Amino acid sequence: MSILTDKSRRESYTATKRQTQEMVFSDPASALADINETFAAYDIPQPILNDLTSYLAKSSKLSDFLMHFHHNASEPASSRAFTCALTIALSYFLGGFFPLLPYFFIENEGIMVALAWSVGSMGLALFSFGYIKTCFVQGWTGRNNVMKGISGGCQMVFVGSLAAGLAMALVKGFDSLAKS
Repeated sequence: MSILTDKSRRESYTATKRQTQEMVFSDPASALADINETFAAYDIPQPILNDLTSYLAKSSKLSDFLMHFHHNASEPASSRAFTCALTIALSYFLGGFFPLLPYFFIENEGIMVALAWSVGSMGLALFSFGYIKTCFVQGWTGRNNVMKGISGGCQMVFVGSLAAGLAMALVKGFDSLAKS
């Protein structure tokens, strides 16, 4: 999730809270109607609903109640943007570092062997990431979800390999321009 999305989510929450607070102070009848609408699905007896509504109407927490139960909006965590940014940065670092490991353990004469191990480890990392990402969203159990996970893993390998191939082509193109 991007920082921009977190910013817009926070702005949306702030705007909804401001509108709710204005409604509570300027139009208490609408606030009471929202309370009744919130509890309508629960078949609460009218005398109890009237008591609850009148109690909440006097409460200083009425706008918080409406935000949580009527609008189904909870305040976004302030650290969410930092956590997302840190997760993305760490993922890019590990995703780039993992395929480089074979070059640390194979001597100079075996550079093609290291390349093969690097490509293999990149494919495994991309497939794992695609599978986990898809199953995290779709679900982990059931044949259909496993097949979606495999498909997500294959798509990630295809897209990642295409990106790596295009990057190599760009480097070779710039290298040939520099030599001429």
